[in-house]
Amino acid sequence: MNLFNKLAVMSLSVIASYTVALPDDWQKEMTILSDSAEIDRRAGTVVYEGNVILTQGTLKIEADRLMILRNGDTLEKAVAEGDRARYQQQIEVGKPLTTALGNRIDYYTSERRIIITGDAELEQEGNIFSGERITYDMATETVRADGTTAESSTDSTDEDSGRIKVVIQPPKRESESDSESDTTESPEASTE
Repeated sequence: MNLFNKLAVMSLSVIASYTVALPDDWQKEMTILSDSAEIDRRAGTVVYEGNVILTQGTLKIEADRLMILRNGDTLEKAVAEGDRARYQQQIEVGKPLTTALGNRIDYYTSERRIIITGDAELEQEGNIFSGERITYDMATETVRADGTTAESSTDSTDEDSGRIKVVIQPPKRESESDSESDTTESPEASTE
């Protein structure tokens, strides 16, 4: 692994947030809205299609198609697909929502992992990761982003295609907001 890749992986690891979602999310009821549903009890799957919206506490998944894999009463995996499938969840009390967009989002509940593929984007506290594939592991607090795959890179004419993009916001300091209010004196006060 070259130095750039090591630095990118390290910076992504530092930015990733806390390990668990809000504890009461898992204790809330799950609601799924869709245009149609197909249940296969033997396989433990339900496929929802058409403007699908899943909510459970702060968890919200929106997609054209959503496949749910259950083991008894436990949700094991959700696969959201469509034109810009969307995931959002508040990871910690008082923090903003973590959001993800992509053509496909695989959400592994027991592993606490999300894999976003196809024009993937993940946003946490204003920090944005984008690429062809993003893996967000809540258990290890890591994010891994990969560029365009070999098959899709031949179709692109953009010189940055195939590369990941990370936008990291600077830390907010309390003293910055204090100094801004000090500089807003009236013109009369500053001339005396």
